[in-house]
Parts: sequence; C-alpha cells; structure tokens
Amino acid sequence: MNYIIKYGKNFMAISDSIEADCHKHWLLQLFLSSEKELNIEVNGQYITCGAILVNVDTPHLFSADRCPHFTILADPTTELGHVLRELLLDQPFYVFPSENTVLMQRAFKHGLIQKSNDAFISFVESIISQFDYSNMKNFDNRVIEVLNLLDDCIHEDEFHQIKHFSDKTCLSESRLAHLFKEETGMPLKSYIVLHKLQIAYESIFNGENITTAALNAGFDSPSHLAYTNKMMTGMSATNIIRDSEFLKVY
Repeated sequence: MNYIIKYGKNFMAISDSIEADCHKHWLLQLFLSSEKELNIEVNGQYITCGAILVNVDTPHLFSADRCPHFTILADPTTELGHVLRELLLDQPFYVFPSENTVLMQRAFKHGLIQKSNDAFISFVESIISQFDYSNMKNFDNRVIEVLNLLDDCIHEDEFHQIKHFSDKTCLSESRLAHLFKEETGMPLKSYIVLHKLQIAYESIFNGENITTAALNAGFDSPSHLAYTNKMMTGMSATNIIRDSEFLKVY
C-alpha cells in the first residue's frame, strides 16, 4: 500500500514499492529511510545515507527495494520549499546529519507501527515543523502576483501563457522570466507545467479519473498528462495511484 499525502502544493508519499527511472524535475525532493540506509544515485554519484535532499533539476535514481521510505516533493515557491532551498546552498544534494536523521526515523517508525491515517499525518506534521521558517525572505511582489494568478486561474491555455502574466505584471516576457527564475530557482515556463500537474493531482485526490484530471488541469489529453508525469517523476501516473490511499494535511 502507498500513502500519498498532500500538504498545500507539496506532495509526499510513504511506500515500499516505488521504482523510478533516472529523472529530474523542478521540485525539491527529500528521501528518508525507515531503518535501512538509502541507496540513491544523484547526479551520477552513488550515495548511502539515512536522509537526503535533492535539488531541483538534478538527475537522480531511487528504488525503495521493498523497504518503507518517506519522500517529499516540495514546490520551491512554498514555505517548505524556501527552507529546503536554504539547506542546499545551490548544491545538487544535502545529506542530513545523523542526529536529525535519527529523530526523523524515530517519528517515521512510530507512524509505521501505528499505521493509521492520524499517525501518518502526525508524522508529516512533525517533519514539517522541524525546519526553521524564521528567516524566510519574501518574493518580489510581481512574482507573488504571478503565483496568485496561477492559484486563481481558469485552466485554459491562454491563462497558462507567459504573455498573460507579462501583461498582468507590466513586465516584458523576458524580464518576467528572468525575475521568476532568479527568485524561485526555476523557470516560469516549467513552473506553469508543474502547476498544471498539481491541479491534475488535486483532481485525482478528489476521486476523478486520469482523463478528467488531465482535462481539468489544462492538458491536451490524458497521454499528455501521462508523458509529463513520467518525465517529472520517472514513474507512470497509473502506477502512482494504484493501491494508493490519499491523505491531506491542511
């Protein structure tokens, strides 16, 4: 059984069966083992550790190897994304110190023993709360406006064009694209694709099938959603949702 957890714009999973091809995406990804050490390849380097954070746009390959593990896919524009980026300091990955890893593993194992939705949600909240949010810098107001427009957008193609956001912020397309990348660490064009994928996942969380989720999110077709998901996660959307239970942390 896979437990897929939505925390705002961030997605998390508890699983012992995820197998992903080598891939990269514009999300920050944290991996945590329950007990055994993780064996993960990042940027062509093999790493053995208990917990690791992988930067955006960094190739990585991971297999659960039938052992329970926890992963976070963090949107860089969220508060959680902010603090995780600070840990990385623009490096491709960050291995958590043993003292932090032990605390996270202890909370994870407690959740696995309880094996209830409440226990898993409590575990996620404990992970989120361990990071320091006190020194976060606000984004430029024009970047915030773009993020707000995306949150409120109608899922039609014209509202997913950089020109639309350029007109709204009174910046040229090139200047807005540069500003967004400088502030968030990811290209605006890529973030728009990520936003559409998040909307599709939200629809699936709410019980819609993949076809309806794709259309709700503004993808041309279910195959377009499937292709985008495969490119970004290294897994098929069908395999992700098969035998999965969906939880939300508000």
